[in-house]
Amino acid sequence: MGTNKFQGIHQLHYEKAMGKIQTGDLLFCSGSYRVSEFIKKASNSFMSHVAFLFEWNDRVLVFESVENVGVRIVPLMHYMTNYENTGKKYNGALFTARHDKLIDPYFDRTLLDILVGTAIDLLNRNYDQTEIIRILTRIKLGIGQHKDNYEYICSEFVDHCFRQIGVHFPRSKEGFIYPEHIASDSNVYPLFEIIS
Repeated sequence: MGTNKFQGIHQLHYEKAMGKIQTGDLLFCSGSYRVSEFIKKASNSFMSHVAFLFEWNDRVLVFESVENVGVRIVPLMHYMTNYENTGKKYNGALFTARHDKLIDPYFDRTLLDILVGTAIDLLNRNYDQTEIIRILTRIKLGIGQHKDNYEYICSEFVDHCFRQIGVHFPRSKEGFIYPEHIASDSNVYPLFEIIS
């Protein structure tokens, strides 16, 4: 489990975290929901979800793909105060990280427009329910392969967007990609845990 590099990292209150987050930073979630716990167990990971962040007009927005909705954009503040319109904060831990390509002082910042533009073009794409079934089949029976389509689980969405700027995250030998693959990538550096 490569995500142990996130355990025990520095915590920042949401208000201070806002000033440190940059467009392209990754958001990892370790949820306590039933589906989250299943994903963590099935992928042998500390993480259950991955998204990426975007700064806009003094706000931080989350680009993600979620069950029953697909690709969407929501304010990070909703994770902290009104997750899924419940009036409650996200039930779990939230971590930020940065790929070393975005840390490089010679990184062409205009590539972030491509990253965000790709995410915008994919808004409202379906969540890939059949991919979840394929993943479950692979885990339970040891069979199955990933199939590219225009539907995305969270990690496929992030991977697709980052590939457009030359970042390639590892995958399983069957071609699947989980939040664990992205979080444990040696080029992904934990920043802090966001707390309220």
